Amino acid sequence: MSRVYDALQKSQSENPSASPLAESQPEPVLGEAAAVAAAAAVVTDVPEDVSAPPTTFPASAPDIPTATPTDGKWLNVPADRVLHPQPVPEQRLVSIAEPKSPGAEMFRVLSTRLAHMRRKRRLQKLLITSSEGDEGKSVVAANLAFSLARRPNERILLIEADLRRPSATTLLTNSSLRGISEWSEGQLALEDSLYRVNDLPLWFLSAGHAIEEPMHLLESDRFARMLETVSASFDWVLLDATPMLPMADSTSLSRLCDGVLVVVREGYTRRKVLNKALASIEKHKLVGMVLNQASMLKIGFDRYYGSKNGKPKKEIKEGSNKEATEEGNKVKAATA
Repeated sequence: MSRVYDALQKSQSENPSASPLAESQPEPVLGEAAAVAAAAAVVTDVPEDVSAPPTTFPASAPDIPTATPTDGKWLNVPADRVLHPQPVPEQRLVSIAEPKSPGAEMFRVLSTRLAHMRRKRRLQKLLITSSEGDEGKSVVAANLAFSLARRPNERILLIEADLRRPSATTLLTNSSLRGISEWSEGQLALEDSLYRVNDLPLWFLSAGHAIEEPMHLLESDRFARMLETVSASFDWVLLDATPMLPMADSTSLSRLCDGVLVVVREGYTRRKVLNKALASIEKHKLVGMVLNQASMLKIGFDRYYGSKNGKPKKEIKEGSNKEATEEGNKVKAATA
């Protein structure tokens, strides 16, 4: 984890008193330097041969119909539950708004590494969290979901599992959506709770209205059965959860997931806080970290993608100017 800790050390030296923003402030968004994919390269001491133990639950409750990956129960949604995201620059949904950007490329790298990791261990339900608030976890979760949805033959479910301060919905639509909280209150059937993102094999389960104290729901067998049932129709299930500290929500949700991905914001995350958060995660479930707003992301990117025939843009521009000058001189000589 040396690269992550180097960045954290930089954060401590530059801003030793860093603290979370007020609850009323929005979650920070990804900058152009979006993320360093660290699922396989940064995290160490994660045994490759360890598989998450299978989870067993009591028989399904009457209000939770069963589904299998082949019956498509959750896949067909009416037109009024199809989302048409129209991201603005401030949201930094680079995976759909700027697909050729360095940030979008890093999410493709991350999705590829996760797919490779899944060959060695069970990895379907992935919890995405951070050590504390305002580190960009929801933006990372949404970008990763879009990136995974573009892989062939994959069906993705993004769950807004932060029931206290849901923010993923605002990245996908300007409208309020009903979801987990309404289902838990008996106002919404589970089969009517999923939305689909237009033209992509990506589905979304909203948190619905915020719940001040959701632990009773998250700890219930009913919630566990619901998650297991709805996940059966998808290849990847991403849960955008609360920060690890100071709430216990993510710790509770992690028991229902196969792996945990931790978002670390460069120049902000405090090392002591991160260490405390990591200590609460089961060792075999820690998949990796994503370094958000990484300053070193563009190194080498412009030289490769901003080139033509192996020449950097600067050389191309200088060559074009030289050709234009020479052509101009020829015109002047011909008319003299």
